[in-house]
Amino acid sequence: MRKLALLIPLVVAAVVVGAVLHTPQADAEDVIAHALDASTKATSVRLGDFTWIEDCGIGIELPPAPEGDGSFPKLLAGKRIDDSRSSALWELGPDGFSALKTKLEADGATFGGSEPWPFRPRRFPDEVSAQRSIITLPAGKSGLVLDWEAFGRNYALVVEDSSQNQASLRMDELRRELVILPGVVPGAIAPLFFEGRYACVLKDWKRSGERLHRKTGQGWLSLRVFQVDLADFESVGRLQFELEAKLDAAGFKRSAGMKPLIAGSEGFIGEYYSNDGFVQRIAYARLDGAYMVALMQAPETARSTLAAEMDGLANTLAQTTIGNPIGGRPMLFSSVVRNIRCIAWQDGRRVLWGVLFDDGRQQPVMWRQDGIVWNMQMTQRRQMVKERQGTVNSSRALNPLVDADVRELQLPDDVTGEVELALTVGGERTVTRLTIK
Repeated sequence: MRKLALLIPLVVAAVVVGAVLHTPQADAEDVIAHALDASTKATSVRLGDFTWIEDCGIGIELPPAPEGDGSFPKLLAGKRIDDSRSSALWELGPDGFSALKTKLEADGATFGGSEPWPFRPRRFPDEVSAQRSIITLPAGKSGLVLDWEAFGRNYALVVEDSSQNQASLRMDELRRELVILPGVVPGAIAPLFFEGRYACVLKDWKRSGERLHRKTGQGWLSLRVFQVDLADFESVGRLQFELEAKLDAAGFKRSAGMKPLIAGSEGFIGEYYSNDGFVQRIAYARLDGAYMVALMQAPETARSTLAAEMDGLANTLAQTTIGNPIGGRPMLFSSVVRNIRCIAWQDGRRVLWGVLFDDGRQQPVMWRQDGIVWNMQMTQRRQMVKERQGTVNSSRALNPLVDADVRELQLPDDVTGEVELALTVGGERTVTRLTIK
């Protein structure tokens, strides 16, 4: 019995050690989601007057069509004003114009002449070769068909109105505002991000709520894109630094990095790994009004595929021009801050401090503005002990909970007792006292 009693603690210890060694490691996505007060800002297919057709990469000023059976010609978006006026966007399928012609003729349409009618969609790099055809419909209605091919797919706009002139005017309005994202081939999708301001092209990917997935021979790839307010970090470099510190603490190490252009701005793509058999690529970029953090994960056996897919995202991410501006009115320091509060504490032989900013109602407020000057002076019996100054670009940079590398004052060995801390930020000044032990 005594031997058994001695063995029990050893068995329990072994079980505890085994549990620790086999505890599932934090997922990189969980680390980022907890580190960022951010969201994916999932976008509806409707953006004001525009409908975004994700699996075609097309935005048009028409309401979305009900989901059909998937057969061609496929109605993508349309609007019926009355018995004589309507507009519709169709995907025609592999048979192209002939499939739509057969359908319209079955509905009583008669085709007249046709002519080349090239057009250039918004922000599209080149003109699209298109053909415009005149149609006559029952009950004295007139209409136009504009059909084109883009990246191996066939589309057409069909406008019906009371006269050819009215149909032409409406066709020109729709054509002028049409958005086509380059490269959306069959099997690809163009998901929207950032309230519809941006989209990218992903081949063979599928959406599942906020996440996107792609199946490969080596396993599943997944993607999640976070939108981060500019006021949360003073620069994209600082955002990357703080996220990498969180990832490192969770056991994820960076093995590679590069600085590609992402939507026209310099970004960063890092590769991260742990001991769980997966590899991650994370893209950081400052976009129009927000930071982007895009996390793509895959099994280690799909590492090369992961690299290629993340490069594809970075290379195709582009503005759509159809979403609302991100972030709204800029939160400038001088327009929102009416008072500052300094919090200071001793940490060994240094003093750490941070600032809270209040608006005119004495409520906490954030701001984002480049080049705000701060100055901290520590004095004792009117003698200067330490002084430090610099510039910051957001309220978050001076927040007490953020890493304190720029907000520390090293204490001389002979300083004890009460000291006065006088802080000025952007012209606002406050004084606090601290007893040094």
